[in-house]
Parts: sequence; C-alpha cells; structure tokens
Amino acid sequence: MLIRKFKNTSLRLVLFSLFLITININSAISGITGKLTGYLKDAQTNEPLIGVTVLIKGTTSGASTDIEGYFSVLNIPPGVYTVTASMIGYSTTTFEKVKISIDQTTNLNINLKQSVLEIGDEVVVIAERPLIRKDMTSVEARVDAEAIKNMPVQEVRDILNLQAGVTMGRGGEIHIRGGRASEVAYWVDGKSVTDVFDGSQSISVESNAIQELQVVSGTFNAEYGNAMSGIVNIVTKDGGEKFAGNLMIYSGDYYSKEEQIFQNIGDFNISTNKNIEGSLSGPLIPGSDLSFYFFGRNYSTDGWLYGRNVFTIDGDSADGKYVAMNPRNKTSLQTKIKYQITPLLKLTFSLLGSQQNFRDYNHFFSLQPDGDVKKFDKGYDLSALLSHSIGTETFYTINLSKFQKDFREYLFEDPLDSRYLHPDSLNEPGYSFTNMGTNLHHFNRNTTSYVFKFDVTSQLNKLHQTKFGFESRQHKLFYNDFTIVPADDSIGQQIRPFKPAVLDKSTSTHDNYTRNPIEYSFYAQDKIEYNNFIINAGLRYDYFDSKGDVLTDPEDPNIYLPFKLKNKFDVNGDGKIDVSDDQTATSAIEKRRKYWYKKASPKKQISPRFGIAYPITDQGVIHFSYGHFLQIPSFSYLYQRPEYKVTSSGGLQGGFGNPDLNPQRTVMYEIGLQQQLSDEMSMDVTGFYRDIRDWVTSGPAIEVQAGTGYSMYINKDYANVRGIALSLNKRLSNFYTFNFSYTFQVAEGVNSSPDEEYFAQVGNSDPAKQLTSLDWDQTHTANFSLGLEDAGQGGFMILRYGSGLPYTPVIITQLRQGQSTSNNLIKNSRRRPDNFTTDLRLYKNIKYSGFNFNLFCKVTNLFDRRNELDVFGDTGRANKTLQTSNISQDPSANNTIAEWFNFPTMYSEPREVQIGFEIGF
Repeated sequence: MLIRKFKNTSLRLVLFSLFLITININSAISGITGKLTGYLKDAQTNEPLIGVTVLIKGTTSGASTDIEGYFSVLNIPPGVYTVTASMIGYSTTTFEKVKISIDQTTNLNINLKQSVLEIGDEVVVIAERPLIRKDMTSVEARVDAEAIKNMPVQEVRDILNLQAGVTMGRGGEIHIRGGRASEVAYWVDGKSVTDVFDGSQSISVESNAIQELQVVSGTFNAEYGNAMSGIVNIVTKDGGEKFAGNLMIYSGDYYSKEEQIFQNIGDFNISTNKNIEGSLSGPLIPGSDLSFYFFGRNYSTDGWLYGRNVFTIDGDSADGKYVAMNPRNKTSLQTKIKYQITPLLKLTFSLLGSQQNFRDYNHFFSLQPDGDVKKFDKGYDLSALLSHSIGTETFYTINLSKFQKDFREYLFEDPLDSRYLHPDSLNEPGYSFTNMGTNLHHFNRNTTSYVFKFDVTSQLNKLHQTKFGFESRQHKLFYNDFTIVPADDSIGQQIRPFKPAVLDKSTSTHDNYTRNPIEYSFYAQDKIEYNNFIINAGLRYDYFDSKGDVLTDPEDPNIYLPFKLKNKFDVNGDGKIDVSDDQTATSAIEKRRKYWYKKASPKKQISPRFGIAYPITDQGVIHFSYGHFLQIPSFSYLYQRPEYKVTSSGGLQGGFGNPDLNPQRTVMYEIGLQQQLSDEMSMDVTGFYRDIRDWVTSGPAIEVQAGTGYSMYINKDYANVRGIALSLNKRLSNFYTFNFSYTFQVAEGVNSSPDEEYFAQVGNSDPAKQLTSLDWDQTHTANFSLGLEDAGQGGFMILRYGSGLPYTPVIITQLRQGQSTSNNLIKNSRRRPDNFTTDLRLYKNIKYSGFNFNLFCKVTNLFDRRNELDVFGDTGRANKTLQTSNISQDPSANNTIAEWFNFPTMYSEPREVQIGFEIGF
C-alpha cells in the first residue's frame, strides 16, 4: 500500500532530479557516511601514479587512482580505519587510525616508494587527523565514541549541553542559538526521529551506543528539513568482522547537605540508582556476510525529590516514610543487522526502542504521593536501509521506516476504577498540601509515522559531489485527554457514594481526535571543492498538508452547541428552518458537519542554502553561510481542541489549534574563522544572526457572544538572535587534552511561548508590543573540559558556567485575607543568579587475558552547588519570598507557609556519586 502511494510521485521526482544533476544544481553532502579522497605520487619523481589500488580494511570499499593519481571512496560509515595503497613495483603503504566522519571529506595524500621486489615491502604510517576542516562552511561539533566513553556524561543531552551555541532551559530542554526547543531536529542513522507532536526527541538513543554525534548549529544542508535552529545527527555503532562485547554496571545515589531543600538527601545508599547495559556484535554466522550489533540498557533511579507518606489517598494516617516523587525506570535497546549482499550492495535492518515509567514531582501531593498520576512513555523505530554503489563514483540509498511513540498519563489505568475519589476530596485551603484524594486526569497520545526516503550521491568529477533526494512522511496522530467526573443518574443527580465517569467526547472537557497529515520534500545539493575554496549550496522544496478542518464561520465555533440561532435550528444549512431540519442531537450534528468546516490549505515552500569556505593559509579557513529554513508548527498547535467546543460559561477560552497555520520561518547568517594555533591546538570563532518570523502565538479574542470568546493559534510573533561563538580545542598529547567553548548571545522576541499572549489576555494585560529577552536567553555560556590520561588511567572534568536566565519581577501591592496580589513589571527585565557546575570521572583500565577491565567513579555537581533554576518574582531568589511573612495560614492546613514556599524544583540536581565497572572483549 505504501509503495503504491509513492510510486507515481517518486518516479516524477526522480526524473526531475536526474535533470537537475546534469545541470549541476549546487548542494552539499550530508547523511550518515563520509568520503575519503587523495592523490598518490611517486616519492622520488613526484609524478602521479595511475592504477594504484586503495583499500579500506574491514570493508568492501576501495578505489583505483586515475591518470592524475586521484582517488575517491564514497559511502564510508564513520569510524577509524586502516587504509592500504599498493602497486606492483612499489612498497605497500598502510595508514592506520584514519578517521572518517559523517558529512566530511578526509584527505589522504600518499607518496609511494619504489621497491626492487615485485611485491614491495610494507610501510606503516599512523595517520594524524587535521585540526581544521577546509571543507567546513558552517559551524558544527562532532563527538565520537572514544571521546564519549571517558566523559562524565550519561544522556545525549549531557553531550549536547557542552557545545557552543547550545543552552539548556530550566526543564532540561535543549535550545540551539536562541531558538525554541521544538526547533531542533533529531536524526539517527539517516532518518528523523523527531516527535512531530511537540518537536522533542522521540526515542532514547544511549550515549554508549553512538559511533559519532554531530551537532550542526550553523546553516545546515538542504537534506535536513523541518528545523530552524539546528540538527543533532547521530550514527549508531555497527557490527564488525570480529566478535566484540561489553558489559557495564554502575550504581550510586544523590548525596547532599542541603536537607533544608531536599528531603531524605543526607543518607547515601549505593543501590538507589542502578544501571546495567551491554552490547554484543560481530558476524551473525562466522565467515558470512551477515553482521549484527545489539545494545541494551536498563536504568532505574529514585531521583532526588522526595515526599512523605503521611496520608493515604483515603485520608487515613500512613507510615510517614519518605517516598520518591520523581522516580524513573528506563529500558532501551538497539539492534542492527547488516547483510553485505555483494561488494556493492548492502542491506541493513535496524530497530531502536525505548520505554520508561516515571513520575514528575508535584508539590501539592508532598504528603500523600500515592495520589498523583504516573507516566508511561514508549516508542520504537523499525527501518530497512538499502545501499547500492553504482561503480565507485555513485551510490543510492532507499530507506523505509516506521516510527511509533505512545505516551500515557494516569493514576489507575481504568478510568472507572473504584479507587478514584470525588474531586472535592482535593479541596484544600490555600498554600496547603493535600491530605487525601486522587489526581483524576487521564491522557493518551500516540504518533505513528511511515517514512520513505530515497537519496542519490554522485562524485561527478573531482570538483562536484552532488546529492539529491526525495522523502515522504505519512503520520497518524491519536489524542485522548479527559478528566474523570462524578457519575450522574438518569435525572442528572450525582450518584452517592461517588462513582467515576467519563463525559462524552462532545463535551468541552473531553478532547479526542485522530488526524492523518502528510509531508513531502525534495532537495538537491552540490559540494564544489576547488583547491582554494569550497562551496556548499542547495535547494529544498517542502509540501505539507495537515488534513485538518478549519471553521467556516469563526464566530460560531461549537458544532454541538451553536451560538447563532440560524445555525442552531437550520441544521442542514439551506437557509430555511423547516421540517427537513431534524433536531435530534446526532443527526443535527452530522448535517451541520457538512458545512461547518472547510479543509485547511496545503503549505509549500522553497528554501535555498549556501556556504563557502576560503582557506587563507594552510592553517586558516574563513567560512560564510546563509540559508532559509522553515518548520511546520508542532502538531499540538495544529490540532489542540480541534472541534472548537467553546462553552457559554463566559470569559476567554483557549488555546484552540489551527490546522491552517503557516510554516515558521527563519533566515540565518554566519561568518567565522577556523585557525590552527599549533600542532595540537585549534580555534573557531563565529558570528551569527537569525531573523525569525511567523512564530506561533495565541491570536486575539474572537467574540461569540457578549462576555464569551476564544483564542486560536496564529502565525504572528517575531524574534531575532545574534551572537558570537568561540571554541578552542587541544587534542591528546603530553597526557592531556582540553576543549573550551564560549557563547555570547542575545535572544529577543515577542513571546517565549505560544500561550503567553493568551494568558496576558485572560489577565487583562496588554499584548506584547516590544521585543524582550526570551526565557532561555543566556547571555554568557562557557564550557571547559579537561582530560588527563597516562598508562590506562586518567580522569575527565567538565566545568559549565551559565549567566542567569531572565525573569519577570513582581512588586507586592496589596495583601488581603491571606491572599496576595501583585503588579508585574517589564517582562523578563531582570536576571536570575548565575549557574556553575563541575562534573568528574576517574577511571582505571586493566587488560588481562584478552579482556579489558575498566573501573570508574563519576560525580556530577561535584561541589554540590545550589544552582537556582527559578526564582520568586518579588526577591529574585529561590530561597526567599516576602509572601512567607505576609500570608496568613489557614489553621486546618497540614503544613506551614514556609514549607509550602520551599520548592525543591527551583534548584538544580544535587551531587550524585556513581561507582561502577566495565568488561569488554
């Protein structure tokens, strides 16, 4: 079915693409592989050698030199290889530790020495990776498996947070160059794994299963779409010719003296946080062309936020023991099977899967934690990748994949479970923890995507490497959100005792829908490599159809309860009120549906990309890039409350989705310099500017009757970001290596969140009329990492500094009856305290009897610094608010005012200590 749908469109686009390649439309190579090029010459005469065989050991890849001694090998997975060059009458030259990276050309120029023997002697050379990349036209960062292994990091976001231009919001979300968190696209093994519902990374990829991670914070290639801030491109490990295995086990706990903030944090229990992970790889059948790689991990933690089990959900006294309130249990796996059918044809099957069960801290439930909801998140990506080389200069790939993400949130799975309690049981005086009751929220979201991707890469000649491709994405989104209510009897009276019920989907408190949007895209790109400059340029076309419905008459939105009399009684929309207007509920709704909505229009756009690198010396390169980027808004803003069930209860209601939203747009510029400072050290300094338009925001109120209106999302907001990013790198020599990155950035916009405008209207505040600092605007960000290694033992330390994020100050103006009111000053006009964190990993490697043993200790937040992620608006600090001395506490409350205003989530994680070992072969 999927192939039939794609057949006609794909054929037309492929033919068009072949035409574009013949006229050299410029573009840039990107994806999951790299390229090896070079020249071979006679060491004595310096003449080019024709017909030299160049082979990459452990692969079927290779090439022969042409009349100019030039060779090129495409489609090489990232990794470290041994390369041989051989020719009769010359000594065979072997280069070891040749590193191939994704989206990068590695140059290897070789001089062969003549030999008196027919089969020459072998010369072994250790390849040294260049410190600067002469083909890099925009800023990017790369981290390979060897570097990740020794770093004190646990998750992918920990690695991302170390890169220049990357900041982390208070909730751990990643922002690249001042954009919203949803503007980052995540790619794994050549396919997007971004959750289209909210723009997050949908599937957990474990750091120890990564072969190479690439972060593109500058203008990115035309292959990548539906992103505006940056690309996170991950290539996972493969199986090799030999069996290899690894087992890692570690455990630990959070330990801090800040017991006035974090409960139950002063006792260290080595088994509280546990991790076990392992991998196995090699030939599926010894001596065959089938290889495999398997990785699995289970991680469980009680977290660092605790409550006390003082009350049961029924309000009875409990044991008073501490209970973890942000526990998490995560299981992930990765399987990859590769079949080298012929030396030129390869088929790879892969499965990525993860699931986690967790709870988020809820301050209100601190004294009876069992009453709050649990959360369940699972997803997988199943794909098949066919790679076929047509000769040595051209190859194509076909990728078919299915992705699914499922998220659920509830206390008890069955919404009619008798253990649920009446919502009135949660009623408490202000500033008080609840002593009984159950969270009645139920939520389920499921996203399924079917993806077809076709790419062709061709080295047309020594100057042009051209790539083009087509992608189709078909989505199915299911959404069900409701709150349990008391059941009524046949005459509308609540049943006593309480019995849980779920309201009909036609009611405003029950949001249920299924949508099937589609995406198509086409790109063409070329990498032009002259001796004195390199050009990357490309063109991308995107098509999106939300398949959603918009209102025919926005002033009468609710199909179930029309506000206008003509719509209420003229249910068939023929302009007459007569006997044909059947007033029964079901038939009336179905008749209205024929004219109530109209289809949203498809969206189309072309995006050019361009970059140039100009070497000024053999150790310095200037780079410049420019590009247009677009992104379809997250599906949550397209389909939220899609039937516009506005009630007559009054006030401004929102926010309602808008499936007719246009793509958000940004234009990005950057100019920078790469410079080698010594044989071991290099730097990169880059200035950048981003102009962002059509950001999603809440629209103005649409009035449906006096005192009642609603707001839907529209494209209106604007933002701009400008800054300078500096990175300084020293590779390992003399027993140490270090990396330093610094970013100065100013990120300003109208609104940080699409819902800010709606809340301003509800609060009778004026809409934003000027640019202000965005919530994640971190003016100064610096990261320093230092690695020491000698004879298999060493350490790695990371120091992170971030200047304070903005907050909106508040002045208390009135206190009455225990409640405070205040006036907000200019939004985000003041700064929170600066943040500083130190992480450390110490290790010792031991080799014995063919096994590699590694003992290690890792400490995050080494000095247990109390970083304030959020603050009270009246003081600008997390540990003090004027409200604690001015608010009167209700005598029936279960806590003091000071206990209520002690929010542990306002601080970063306390110190965590982990001890573990690793065995590999």
